[in-house]
Amino acid sequence: MKALVLGGCGAQALPAVEDLVLSDDISQVTIGDIDKEKADRLVAKLKSPKLSALKVDVHDHPGLVACIQGADVTLNCTGPYHLLGVKVLKAAIEAGRHYVDYCDDYDATLDMLELDGAAKEEGVTAIIGLGASPGLCNLMAKQGAGKLDSTDEIRIFWVIGEGEPEGPAVYDHMFHMVSGDVPQFLDGKLVNVPGLSGAEEIIEFPAPHGALPVFYVGHPEPITLSRVIPGVKTVVNKGALTGEMIGLFQGLKELGLMGAEPVSVKGQDVSPRDLLVTLMASVPHEELPPEERLSAMVIQVIGTKDGNAVTLEYAGVANMAPCTSLPASLAVRMLARGEIKETGVLPPEACLDMGPFQAMLKERGLADFHEKMIMKTAL
Repeated sequence: MKALVLGGCGAQALPAVEDLVLSDDISQVTIGDIDKEKADRLVAKLKSPKLSALKVDVHDHPGLVACIQGADVTLNCTGPYHLLGVKVLKAAIEAGRHYVDYCDDYDATLDMLELDGAAKEEGVTAIIGLGASPGLCNLMAKQGAGKLDSTDEIRIFWVIGEGEPEGPAVYDHMFHMVSGDVPQFLDGKLVNVPGLSGAEEIIEFPAPHGALPVFYVGHPEPITLSRVIPGVKTVVNKGALTGEMIGLFQGLKELGLMGAEPVSVKGQDVSPRDLLVTLMASVPHEELPPEERLSAMVIQVIGTKDGNAVTLEYAGVANMAPCTSLPASLAVRMLARGEIKETGVLPPEACLDMGPFQAMLKERGLADFHEKMIMKTAL
């Protein structure tokens, strides 16, 4: 099977590219990127006869469709997804080719799910949101729900470690997911709450992070898990920062600097968010070794078991780049082996189980998520 990795030059995409090159299931890997020279340098660095580079502009729809038709499956690592995700998925469906991404934007997820019927008509399997969060978090939540008699709540928390890969797309996503109101699934309904709100809740993360306040963010998990896990009444996703950093973000938001709509500055239309992203990306960041830039996730699955109120908690630390793109590359390999039969636009929890992904993480020493059961009094 031939794989096309769009945006394959990015820091988060690199582990997936390396994984696909080494896989016996994949005969050819093409890095598709707007920066062909950068893609050529990566091909030269990795020195694999399987690997090639191709200039791809995702805004050129006919050209994008033609590029996707040259492969069997496309791994879309371009971002931010709220700007580019739907464009690429539509092209993949038109090309009649399978598709995988790690989309982490809520609005793109809603729009992509609307393309389910079109994907089914073309026999396309499109797995969206298969990274760390969303992705592994969804699969661990599904695993926990499967161990309970009933599931009432799923609560997902994460914190990004110092020194993790950053860039314009990451910053844009970060500001997008907290600006304005964002969806959470509360009391059986998808409702909007202010981004950055809810920071009175404190979560104990694995070392080296400890206890941190968490706040609501706009992520796909409340949208997709609420559709897949039977009977669940609440699904929330919250990120963590120190109290001082939350205050800084709230100030930027109140000043309108996270807004995407252009404002006139001395006769020039400028997007405040574009300016903020550019300034953030220009600040030098300290390079840290992988063992010092650990991010963390905590997933709580709350429900009943044998008449008792039970919370299953999964917690672990990981480096974000491999834990974001390697789950997606594993799905590409599973598609190559014919192991995923469903067609349509599917979140990971609708068509996959945690087992193969947990084995992959453990095999590579990337993360070890520990399960803890908290049993409360009988109901």
